[in-house]
Amino acid sequence: MREIRSADPWSAFLAPPGRDAGMKPPGAGPAGEPGRARGHAAGGGDDPGAADAYRRVLDQLRAAGGPLSLEQIHHATRLGLLEVADAVEALRERGLVAVEREVDEVVRLTEHGR
Repeated sequence: MREIRSADPWSAFLAPPGRDAGMKPPGAGPAGEPGRARGHAAGGGDDPGAADAYRRVLDQLRAAGGPLSLEQIHHATRLGLLEVADAVEALRERGLVAVEREVDEVVRLTEHGR
């Protein structure tokens, strides 16, 4: 049986031989579901990356002893800005932090988060 190949080199690059049609590349999400960044669990879920991000944000706020901007949390925790924003949003929904508008938006611990 002959293998049909395209003369277009990109088709060979994009679909290397030996790859099954139903096989996904490593790290690919289920079909039809948009991928989410690590730590991007909306409800807190059971994503260990999200739990680590929550802990790191809370630890940084406790260590600072006062409000911090998202940018300051980003630099101190070395988390991505989206991870910080997702963690702050989840912690705010749990009542552990409050987001206030001063010159910039700042994140502060609530009484429940201390």
